[in-house]
Amino acid sequence: MERTKRTKLLPQNPRARRLTHNRPLPDYLAPNLKLLFVGINPGLRSAAAGHYYANPQNPFWRLLHESGLTPVQLRPEEDSRMPEFGYGLTDIVTRPSRGAGDLRLREFTGNRDRLSMIARRCQPRAVCFNSKTAFEGFFGKGVFSGFGPQQVALEQAPVFVVPSTSPANAAVSLDTKRAHFRALKDWLETLR
Repeated sequence: MERTKRTKLLPQNPRARRLTHNRPLPDYLAPNLKLLFVGINPGLRSAAAGHYYANPQNPFWRLLHESGLTPVQLRPEEDSRMPEFGYGLTDIVTRPSRGAGDLRLREFTGNRDRLSMIARRCQPRAVCFNSKTAFEGFFGKGVFSGFGPQQVALEQAPVFVVPSTSPANAAVSLDTKRAHFRALKDWLETLR
């Protein structure tokens, strides 16, 4: 049986073509962070824009502000300002994809050392994983104890998990996500 070579066609729409760019996002870090946010990986829209949570349907920036974690609502193009507020941004997997389902287990496990090194270098007071998937990608299955504070630490920093803010996580309401971000803020204040 002869195999046929598959050719990936680029979309004809210039905007769609821009969304296929696979550029990793930079980490936004500083020493002694209050909180390090860890996402799964950049979506194609974020990679194309060059900014975290750039999909207009992703409420991450809105939830930060509405929960009181930031005094202003930042826009994705202001993601580099996060260290001004004591927060860092990174992803466990740096490769952009259409969704977490496109990632392989080895991409998560292969980045554990990188994430540990970031935590050692920045020494955040706490770490927040933006999704159960990101959390389990680092710690493995069976460790997750529900959204909120976890029973594990990342390089001695206590860990909190919020539901993914990705538009793909539409099963969790905005109100529920907001409640978890408010709980994150309250929990962070107890760590002072």
